[in-house]
Amino acid sequence: METMKAVQVHNYGEPEVLRFEEAPRPTAGSGELLIRVHAVSVNAIDWKARAGHLKDVFPLPLPYIPGWDVSGVVEAVGSGVSKFKKGDEVYARPDGARNGKGTYAEYVVVKETEAALKPKSIDHVHAAAIPVVALTAWQALFDTAALSKGQRILIHGAAGGVGSFAVQLAKWKGA
Repeated sequence: METMKAVQVHNYGEPEVLRFEEAPRPTAGSGELLIRVHAVSVNAIDWKARAGHLKDVFPLPLPYIPGWDVSGVVEAVGSGVSKFKKGDEVYARPDGARNGKGTYAEYVVVKETEAALKPKSIDHVHAAAIPVVALTAWQALFDTAALSKGQRILIHGAAGGVGSFAVQLAKWKGA
């Protein structure tokens, strides 16, 4: 079995419970990409899960690898993958994080549908800061509030991650 370095949480607690250690290296299955991680971001969900605040909402198997955002390079593709090839620069929000297979590692597997080509105009660090906050803003504005052109919206915390995307998306929509 091949291994990689990863941050793992063996028990809930403060940041001291994070361990940088060897972990099994994942492999891409059907419809999946194996990404060599270049950058990840830290979101509120990461520290809340680590501290145990979310264990009743969605329990994670201990030990688990935290992390919900990633930017990196496709290392391998599984069967049936058609949109990406080895060497593509991508960013993603892997659903595998719900099962403890997060992004704080050298490699992560994501479904082809969870990834997008990284814009050439930004580096991996900035790309890794996009998925969770952009998706959260999108869901709040369009899935929940059904924001449409011509409406007015007040966005509190517009200088933060979610708020800054909410402002841009509302403007894009014509609100």
